[in-house]
Parts: sequence; structure tokens; C-alpha cells
Amino acid sequence: MKQLLMLGLALIVLPALAHSTPYVSPEEYGQMPTIEESFELDYVPSQTLYSYDPLNRLLMGADFIVTMQVSDTSSAAYGGMREGEHMLGVIQTDNTSESIWIWSRCYRRTGTDTYGENVDAAWTYCMNHPAYNEEGGDDPVTGYYRVYNCSWALRASMEYLDVYGDASYVAYAESCASYLCHHPMQLRRPVGMAKKLNCSIMGWAVGNLYEYGVLAGNSTYTGKALAMADSLKDFAQARTACFAWDEWAMNGSAVMWGVVNSYFADDPESVAIWVETHAPFMDTEIDSSTYQNAWRGWAALGQYTATSVLKSGVYDGYFKHLADTLVLNDGDSDGGIPVIDAEPDDHDQSWVTNYLGFMCMDKLIEFAGLAEGYETGIAALAARATPMPSVGLPRLHFMLAAPAEVRVSVYDVTGRSIVSKYLGMTPAGSHSVPLAGEAPQAASAGIYFYSVEAGRRVASGKIVVLR
Repeated sequence: MKQLLMLGLALIVLPALAHSTPYVSPEEYGQMPTIEESFELDYVPSQTLYSYDPLNRLLMGADFIVTMQVSDTSSAAYGGMREGEHMLGVIQTDNTSESIWIWSRCYRRTGTDTYGENVDAAWTYCMNHPAYNEEGGDDPVTGYYRVYNCSWALRASMEYLDVYGDASYVAYAESCASYLCHHPMQLRRPVGMAKKLNCSIMGWAVGNLYEYGVLAGNSTYTGKALAMADSLKDFAQARTACFAWDEWAMNGSAVMWGVVNSYFADDPESVAIWVETHAPFMDTEIDSSTYQNAWRGWAALGQYTATSVLKSGVYDGYFKHLADTLVLNDGDSDGGIPVIDAEPDDHDQSWVTNYLGFMCMDKLIEFAGLAEGYETGIAALAARATPMPSVGLPRLHFMLAAPAEVRVSVYDVTGRSIVSKYLGMTPAGSHSVPLAGEAPQAASAGIYFYSVEAGRRVASGKIVVLR
């Protein structure tokens, strides 16, 4: 729930509020100026490449959002994320969920829990202001804000559980997943703001709900996600312009990400043809708008999705260009990003910075070769141990974007090998290995670490075993 702190009227600048992510009612939308759509389907990215380390940029963003967090333990907004440097009085649950993901991801990437206290404080805020109680109600036409918030809540919960092995917030995630199951957005009949916004919101929702359902082993969640994704896919195929629709803080590339990570996760044989057909309709640049850099972030996520599926240097180039352009917006090198190019350097916003981290920098780390240019980089490798925590060693699931020689390993906290299995040349696609069956003896309760080596790529993570 948005908290308006009593920081004085000087902090509450009405024109600036138009550039933040709070809920916009249909009445308020009708009073907003019309933003001209700006996208170029034939855009060719500049050959100018910018040199930066995506992991360093991810950490810079994480450091910046620390400065945006409410640290006063006596405040009702303790742990929440302020909207931006010039909007200290606006504090949002979605910003806070995004930050949990970013800080948890940094722990995964570095192996150092630098932001653990910030994560704990952020969870305190989310428990006091849960995503499903956010503004806007639950109307299937106008209730987008709760759906958006619950989707970010699932994304944060999944990353936190996987990285920390702490199941404290599983009940909260279950509530958010249940909310998404029971509150699909209406796609075909809305007018006004909802006409363009709801499909993007649903793309974000179905992708997260499906992934959470897989993680939780809950067929109700995956089934609901697939049913909604099927409807969204049909909607998008009949209205290909939706892949470049820009509304509120969302861009139509969320539809591409969502459908690929839900419907086609269940039908991997057809995904390449579908993406090849529809990816050309996505934005490749956002020249100007109220939410310029937010839309760039979502567009980058869509181009990344197309790159992941097609291994195409074209979409690779669009993705890198969008990421580069967002990085260039950090004029004062403090890690923070403003919502539009024209904003001054002291108007950076937490949520746009989180978008840069989630939608661009973390993905650049996965595609290490992108930093070298427009050639398709090393194929991404994704791995996850489930269930987590587990009784005994869990199953290890991993996804290969291309065939590779694979070795799976598990170590205890002393570095002693528990499992070491060479799988040989393994085809692209999803794979699952029962770790318990590979261990010479039952694993005692404690912390373990797994790694999947596939060619030159390594994915690793933590395992928590209960007895």
C-alpha cells in the first residue's frame, strides 16, 4: 500500500507523480495527456557499443536502491522502497518486491549476502502491505495493479526461497498465486487504458504463475497459468500490434516473455516458430514517453526472450542496444536510472533501476558473449533444485539452450564432494536429475551447494536438506 510520509509539500510535486508507478484509476487516466506511440519495427541498432561489466552494474543498482529504502524502524513504512530521489514520500509494494529480487540475485551472483538486512526489512514491509491488498480493487478490467504486484511478489518469493532456502514467506507466495488464479484480467472488451495495458499485465502474470506452480509442484497453479496463457496467445496472434503497445509502466514485450515462459514451456517443440513469427512486432527502441526507460526495460526483456529461443544476432543486437541505452542514463554514475532521458541526474527512481537489473544486467550475465558485440553469446544455462527445502537431496532441474557436455556436482559446506556425475553430451531442452539417487549415502540435514557445468557455462545454487 502506498504510504505518503509527512515530509513536507516540497517533496510532493504533482507533475513528477505522473512519472511513477502508483495505481492510475480510469478517471485519472482520462485526464492524462495522450502519449504518441513511438516504435520502429525496422530500427537498426547503432554499432556503438559501451564497455561495462554487467555484474558491476547489477551491484551498482543494488547499492543505489539501498539508499531508497526506509530504514526508520518506528515508521509504518519500514523496509519499503521509496519511488525515487525526488519522490521520497511515495513508497510502493511492487518496488519493494523488485528490490528483494535484486538483492537476493546479487547474493546468488556473488556468493556474498551483502544485502541480507535490506531483504529482511523489505519482507517486513511486504507483510504489512501485501501485494493482493494494493490499490485499484479486483475488477477484471481495472484491477491491474494488484495483479502486477502479486506477479512481482511471486518473482521475489521464488528467488528468495531458492537463494536463501528460507520458507518463511511461502504462505505469502501461495496467497499471491491464489490471487492470480482467481483474478485474470479481461482482454477482449476493455477500452481506454485497459485496452492496451491488460495484455501486458497478463503476460507478466502467467509467466510468474507458471514458474511458481512448477517450483511448488502445484498443478492448479500451472493449469490456471496455461489456460490464461492460451487465451493471451490467441489474443496476441489476432492483434500482433500488441507486442509494441506501451501503457502505464508496461510494454507489450511482456506478452512475449509471459507466453514463452508459460504456454511454450509446456510445448517447447513449437516455441521457435511462434517466436520467429511474432518477435518482429516488438519495440526495438523507445524514442520518448512518460515511461520511456520502463518501456525500454520491458522491450529489452522481450528481445532477450527472442534471443534465448532463436539464438539470433538480430534480437541479440536489439537487446544489447536497449541495455546500453539504459546504462547511459546513469549520468552521475550512482547506479540509479531515471524514468525518461530528459530527467536530471538527481531524479533517479528505484523501480526503473530494478528494471535495469532484472531485465538487462542479469540477462547480460547469462549471455556473457553479448558484452563482446552483436554476435550471439554463450547460450544461457538455467538450473534449479526442487523441492526446496527438501527431505534428503532434491531433484536438480536444468535447461540447456544448446547441446553440451554436462557434469552435475553437489558439495557440502566443507567442499567435500557428495555427488559428481558426468552426463555426457546432453541435448538442448529441459532435464532432471534425482540427486538422492546419485549420492553414495543419505545426506544429513544441512546446507549443500550444487553446480551444473555445461560447456563453458556453470549454474550453481544452494540446497537446504531437512531431516
